Amino acid sequence: MEIKQLGNTGVKLSEVILGCWQMGGSYFGGEDDAASAECIRAALECGITTFDTAYCYGSGHSEEVLGKALEGRRQDCTIITKLWTTFMAGKDVIPECERALKRLRTEVIDVYFIHYPSESVPIGETMEQLNKLREQGKIRALGLSNFSLKQMKEAMRYGQIDVIQPCYSLLWRYIDRDILPFCIQEGIGVLPYSPLAQGFLAGRVQEDTVFTDGRSHAPLFAPQWRKGALEVADALLPIGEKHGRTQAQVALNWVLRTPGITGVIAGATKARHVPDNKGAADFALSPEEYADLDGLSRRFTDQLPNYKTFFDATIVE
Repeated sequence: MEIKQLGNTGVKLSEVILGCWQMGGSYFGGEDDAASAECIRAALECGITTFDTAYCYGSGHSEEVLGKALEGRRQDCTIITKLWTTFMAGKDVIPECERALKRLRTEVIDVYFIHYPSESVPIGETMEQLNKLREQGKIRALGLSNFSLKQMKEAMRYGQIDVIQPCYSLLWRYIDRDILPFCIQEGIGVLPYSPLAQGFLAGRVQEDTVFTDGRSHAPLFAPQWRKGALEVADALLPIGEKHGRTQAQVALNWVLRTPGITGVIAGATKARHVPDNKGAADFALSPEEYADLDGLSRRFTDQLPNYKTFFDATIVE
């Protein structure tokens, strides 16, 4: 497991990051707190030392589960969490960060993201307070999630942005157009979420799969995209067999080997699955394998309209 430094911040990240979204018990239909705690302990045991959570993962519940599970191990790990849109007004930013610190049972948040851009609060108002939190030592690095390039540049007028967290996988590659080249140019870290396209690239989706959780509204899961997405997923199987790896590990490794990517966020619902995520970093695709997957992926993703987000089927002109 490679440990990387995030720019000039001094924050160190494990190459594979445990995503804690499912621990909130909302979007994915609920999880058991004890099982979530086992996943966190399993991550530490296999060298995954970075954990990604957010307030909106169960209105703080995921943060609470993570904070409790890391008691006594805080010095060994890196914590990432996010400011939700309802707390972006200037008067709300610092109080909400204080509440997050309590939920996480820590004195400092290593990386604090703005989860989504606000449609009503000027970004400068939010950034002013986040800069104060950084000066106070309550956050060490500042990031943006789900921002367009235009929105990123606007935020950067008001303070240093160290890292972004976009949706990115073999099936969702909008950041290739402008954001990823910009981040490479500016030395901004990139930590993608949903690198397995929420199950597609792990062999958990078929043409007739019916979802009753949040994925039922995600545009990628619409019937018209199923066949093409599954063709990309199926192409992972022979490569995985050659390397003795699973579909999911091949998909994660492809993201990790993409230029500009700092690390990858992968969730787990059972402790026994966590070492599988770690195993995604323990081998290397050949240049030919990477290129073949890249080409197949692009043929699929180039067909997708400009969806607003992974979770919103609104098409942006």
